[in-house]
Amino acid sequence: MKKLLTLLLLSPLAFAEATQLSANDLGNMSPVEVVSKYLKHFNNADKESLNQLSDSPFIFSRGGIQTAYKRYGDSVDFDGLKKQGWAYSKINTSKLIYEDAMSAMVDINFSRFNKDDEVISTTDVSYLMLRIENQWRMKAGFVFGNLALGAD
Repeated sequence: MKKLLTLLLLSPLAFAEATQLSANDLGNMSPVEVVSKYLKHFNNADKESLNQLSDSPFIFSRGGIQTAYKRYGDSVDFDGLKKQGWAYSKINTSKLIYEDAMSAMVDINFSRFNKDDEVISTTDVSYLMLRIENQWRMKAGFVFGNLALGAD
């Protein structure tokens, strides 16, 4: 019983410590590293982690249409993407365009692949990033051309 009580009392502390480590890791990451981490969460269809890497609202500009989403996770439908043949995405190139103490812009070219590792699309995106609470967060994505988000 004492062991169970001790475990229950220490669990929140361990969780808080793990959360703090993850926040510190994000604080040490460059804008390009945050975009790379974002893609890992995207490939895992982890909306909550994607939301943690972005600011609210998140703005997408795709094909000349700008849309504000309450959270990044609201912008993407992973089931819809999978129905369109998507299995995973991979960054082909990334480049830091600009960075100061509060903002940054990262350009990436990435491809989406199907389950047979065949490219189904390749897209250029520029991400506007803001430094909030000492962490880089994605604020807006500017897509040159059309990019399916699963619901379209």
